[in-house]
Amino acid sequence: MLRQVLTIAGAELQRRLRSKSALITAFVAPLAMAVVFGLMLGNTSDDGAAFVIGVVDNASAPQSSAIMASLVASSGEQGVTFVELAHLEAAEIGVDGEDVYAAIVVGASDVGADVPELTVLVNPANPLSGQVAQSIATSIATSIETGGAASVELQSLPIGGRDFDASAFFGASMAILLLFFATGAAAQSVLEDKENRTLDRMLSGPTTLWSILIGKVVAVAALAIVSFVVVWMVTTIVFGAQWGSAPAVLLLIVFTIIALSGVATFVGGLASTAQQATTLTAVVTFGLSLLGGNFTGPADAPAALRSIRGFTPNGRALEAFTELSVDSSSIGSIASALVVLLGFGVVFGAIGLLSVRRRILA
Repeated sequence: MLRQVLTIAGAELQRRLRSKSALITAFVAPLAMAVVFGLMLGNTSDDGAAFVIGVVDNASAPQSSAIMASLVASSGEQGVTFVELAHLEAAEIGVDGEDVYAAIVVGASDVGADVPELTVLVNPANPLSGQVAQSIATSIATSIETGGAASVELQSLPIGGRDFDASAFFGASMAILLLFFATGAAAQSVLEDKENRTLDRMLSGPTTLWSILIGKVVAVAALAIVSFVVVWMVTTIVFGAQWGSAPAVLLLIVFTIIALSGVATFVGGLASTAQQATTLTAVVTFGLSLLGGNFTGPADAPAALRSIRGFTPNGRALEAFTELSVDSSSIGSIASALVVLLGFGVVFGAIGLLSVRRRILA
């Protein structure tokens, strides 16, 4: 059966590579859209940002009060709004509940109340806001030290060493969006073969239906992986995008395509004709793209949408890509995302293959 699967996959790949529309969908369109979105939205400039950061005076000392007064007075400038919170617990609840995107706590250090300690509280769902809060805290510390005041002990949760990279995010986002159409081509291809009776000729020999179904999925998945890697390479080399650890990015790309292939096959299994499969794929693709945050940055979507995106394969993948890019994370840090993506691919893919097979035999 393996030889049959590879034979079908090879034939399907040749068929796809001869199709100009397939090449545009797989290579040209993701790159073009990534460039457009990256240039249009940029790296979230100060003028366009809308960051809400909580601030807490946990020391009640003259220096901490001065810092608080300075922050509150500058609220609204440079696109950053500061909200004064009553205590540390309120800050933790606010960050966890996303009432504020991040929080800066001005507290007494072990040295004494006159040496404030700045602690940055960050929600992993809002890495860019964490970077902004970290930058502000660092600026405060530098300002006090430069002015000859008592040194400030800066303590922050680790949030990575890079700023949010729009080219990397929208490169992954647009690749996922367009490659969902590409992976949906497997079920569409089988239905087309049934309609033009090509499938009957294929089944007249030793080739089994399962070999045909799996072979076509393998072919479009392989092409999609190569396409995704091309987007990754081009945005990195040409635009200087920072995607993160290469082994982790490559593994995440493979698992993302597995998830997309599974969901796309499931959607194709709901259709009776190739045209229906194309229409359903388009509807589901744009629906998932809206819910998964493909058209917004990681910190720009409404709170309700940010809570939903983790339940979509594209949203889960984008969260992992953002974590790799911003936090310089390793494979271990995205292990849970890989498991979720694999689950999407296996479960939906199995159901989809069974549905397509049932419709072919009907």
